[in-house]
Amino acid sequence: MPKSCRAPHCSNAAGQPRPPSRRLSFYKFPLRDSARLRLWLAQMRQEGDWVPTRHQHLCSDHFEPSCFQYRWGVRYLRHDAVPTIFT
Repeated sequence: MPKSCRAPHCSNAAGQPRPPSRRLSFYKFPLRDSARLRLWLAQMRQEGDWVPTRHQHLCSDHFEPSCFQYRWGVRYLRHDAVPTIFT
């Protein structure tokens, strides 16, 4: 099953054609860090008792550029990153 973004109103999925300047990556929810998970869900404005599964992701479009670090040309999500872009 291809990865897709779980953010409300986001239809991004792995394998969609995009220009190289708009590279897309997917990040798992921090299920083992309850404090950080609460921040992610609050930013997403999730209603009810929804809890993501280990198979659900958010795409890189929901994170500010400062949420990433680069090592050896590879983009990684910082350990303290919280998604803030939900339009």
